[in-house]
Amino acid sequence: MKLNIEAAYTKIVSTKADFFCLPEYFPIPSDYKNYKTVEDAWLEISQPTIKMLKNASTKFGGYIVGGSIVEKDDKYYNTCFILKDGEIIAKYRKINLVDEEIKLGISAGWNTISIKTDFGRFGVLICADCLDSKIVEKTANKNDLIFLPISLTDPSHSKVEGHPVSERVAKQFDVTIVKTSRITFDGIGVRSAVVTPEVIYEAKTYDDELLLVELKV
Repeated sequence: MKLNIEAAYTKIVSTKADFFCLPEYFPIPSDYKNYKTVEDAWLEISQPTIKMLKNASTKFGGYIVGGSIVEKDDKYYNTCFILKDGEIIAKYRKINLVDEEIKLGISAGWNTISIKTDFGRFGVLICADCLDSKIVEKTANKNDLIFLPISLTDPSHSKVEGHPVSERVAKQFDVTIVKTSRITFDGIGVRSAVVTPEVIYEAKTYDDELLLVELKV
């Protein structure tokens, strides 16, 4: 866990970009279902991660889309924090939870987000959110860019080839999808990619730690 957080910090502060997006549950070692409890995840992983992201965002010139971590508020959520200049400027809570998250005590969010920048508006979907047409439509209709942190490192998950869902959404709504995946373990995983309506920029391997893409706006 500590190594994951440190590795993320090193990548962020050493990268020059307008946006930096991390994967879903990126600080949690191995499969998130194997972690002890959501309370432990909040205390032992999420709080140091938020501290790291705030620190990193003082050194990174752009927006950090913080993948996702367990957040404790009135309930527990799978939350993506968005940061800039050392501050949390927004957050998005995953709406379309998978069964394992519900069993662990994660609650669903309810609001989509849209953040105005010099590069257009961007929103966030987290993993299975992209499979819910209503959530996708509500997010895509008010944004030019959608960040999609995913995990997909569960051995029981069916194998995914390419980026069929991201391609369909990009073309249907004329948006760009930035899909950021956790690196694979035990041969399970999906490549990170930036999917525009015309072109797909894909990581060369499942284990690439950083994918840099320059887009015209």
